[in-house]
Amino acid sequence: MKSNRIMKIFEQYVRKYDMNNINIKAIYFHSLKVMEIARELASGLDLFDEEDVALCEFIALFHEIGSFSKTPNYHIDGDNEDSYEKTIDVLFNKKLIREVTKDKKYDETVKLAIYSYEKNGFPVGIDEKTKHVCAIIKDAHNLDSFRVFVNYPYVDTRINSYPNTLIYEDFKKFKTISPRMSENSADSVVIVLSKMYSFNYKYSYYILKQKGYIDKIMELLTFEDKKIENFFMQLKVVLNNYVDKRLGGINVR
Repeated sequence: MKSNRIMKIFEQYVRKYDMNNINIKAIYFHSLKVMEIARELASGLDLFDEEDVALCEFIALFHEIGSFSKTPNYHIDGDNEDSYEKTIDVLFNKKLIREVTKDKKYDETVKLAIYSYEKNGFPVGIDEKTKHVCAIIKDAHNLDSFRVFVNYPYVDTRINSYPNTLIYEDFKKFKTISPRMSENSADSVVIVLSKMYSFNYKYSYYILKQKGYIDKIMELLTFEDKKIENFFMQLKVVLNNYVDKRLGGINVR
């Protein structure tokens, strides 16, 4: 795979969609940002050569290619069950991947990474390099959801309740929480923040801290109740401390 070929085919494919549509623009820029982060993460692994990095770029750029639509209803946190099937259909059934490369040696890795990026854990029985590819796509996708939230808040930022008990209990156990569990805006914010628990690399926490995403998300929130506001401010302190502990020393990788 070649980076310039990957980008060329992507741009050719998305050209037929309306870039004035906010949902199309969201998928487009999310795809570019996930590719950028994936390249950064992959380049830091001694395990990967130039072709492996290009593979990560390809998967990251095309990981939501099935979400492009003439009538899009896109939500980065939509927990869309058929997102995987749509992307696999475009890449393999409609053979878009063959326009990027005729070589089929990475097909299974591509499918595994796309299947697992929104799921907890990894498929069993995969080799170390494939697991790293899956981990990179997962981190890149989840990390960019913070950027999207900060720049284009896609949930109600008016907080008038505490998160529900089940969500908060999972959050305290450092679990990444499914959007399906959300009952109110407080839940939705906590669900976004929980994505950091799924990070596989120290460098992902470094980017999170460097961009100040936790503080920026909290700054977006408005509260009708001072006690609820204090709860979220305490949450901010806890989360920043958690990130600092994950970073440890000055070596960010």
